[in-house]
Formats: sequence, structure tokens, C-alpha cells
Amino acid sequence: MCYLLYMASPLTLSEVRSMLPPGITADLALPEDQQALRAYLPAARTVVRLLSGSCSCNLVIGRDAGERSEERHLRARWFERGMPRAAMIDALYEHRKGAPYWREPLAAWHEALAGFIAEHARNAGPTLYYLHFGPGHVAPKPGPPAEVPLADTRARPGAWLQEGRPTVVSR
Repeated sequence: MCYLLYMASPLTLSEVRSMLPPGITADLALPEDQQALRAYLPAARTVVRLLSGSCSCNLVIGRDAGERSEERHLRARWFERGMPRAAMIDALYEHRKGAPYWREPLAAWHEALAGFIAEHARNAGPTLYYLHFGPGHVAPKPGPPAEVPLADTRARPGAWLQEGRPTVVSR
């Protein structure tokens, strides 16, 4: 129900997990999502969701313990989609669950993710990333994936990836 960051990689799940920084985990994507994203990068062996807790919100919007501004953001997005109040409460519970690293500022998450992407690119070559919001399976915008050089992920952490558009990062 929150943000989910997917990665389609030529590496195996264990190889991907071995490179992850503290606070980020990788779980296999659902088979339907794997199929949809492999269509953009046929060399991908593994499609994962990169998570911090039960979602990828830390990597995208960060968390704010005092003001909970990220929760206001999520509620506004869910409201736009017509989600009922009871479902929003359940979704917030899931969002809060298992997020032990929420105290890290968003910039630190962006730097950690950019470092992982650089390490992964050195070992695996071109890799697809896809940012999805909401329930349901991935539904990429039609057309070819965006192509972003690795240097942009470091130079513009947090700004290089567009929601809903598959993006291939290469050296």
C-alpha cells in the first residue's frame, strides 16, 4: 500500500543481499511483477523489492517520528485513490511495522541507496529499477525504460528515479 522499489538484476538474490547496506533488505517480487519487469530487462535473473521495514518509504519519502509528515503524504495519496478510511488505518499499520531505521534522515537513505546501486553496477552491469506506489501489481507506463547513467544516481540521489517508469542504470 506504500511505496515499493523494485530492482531487476542479472545477479542472484543472495548476491544482491550480500551488497545491501544496513537497514535495506531484498525480498523476491511476486511472479506477476517479476514477469512484467523482466520484459524491460531480459538479462535479469532476479526481481526483488528493496525494503526498509515492510515498504520502501524510507528510501523515497523518509520518516518523521515527531510530525509524521510521511504519513500525511501517504494518507493524501491514498485518499486520491479513493481508499476507505479503515483500509488506510490498516495500511498505516503495515507502513509502521518493522521499520527500525526510521530515524535516519532521507538524505542518508538516498546516499546508502546510491552506494548500493554503484556497487551493484560494478558487479552486474545494467540493472532495472522501478518505483511503484499503492496496492496491486506493477503497471509500468508504456514505452521504453528511461536510461540513467550511474553517475546521475550519485549526483542526484533521490531525484533520478521517476515513479511508474522503469529505469535502467548502467555504467
